[in-house]
Amino acid sequence: MEKEVSVFEDEFLTTKQIANALKKNLGTIQRWCREGRLPAAKIEGTYVVRRKDFNEWFSSKQSVLHSPLKE
Repeated sequence: MEKEVSVFEDEFLTTKQIANALKKNLGTIQRWCREGRLPAAKIEGTYVVRRKDFNEWFSSKQSVLHSPLKE
């Protein structure tokens, strides 16, 4: 049985915050969300990413970019 996820327990990042952290174009981040390359939810036309999911995604990339956003 899967654990129910509560939005009240998570902190969310916007695509703009992620774009700034990765020094990428906002359109690139939105495209990654749309394509499923970045774990995101679309709420009323706006993509959001749980901080935990972003940090796990970032770590899996083994990138030389800036450190993931602190929890």
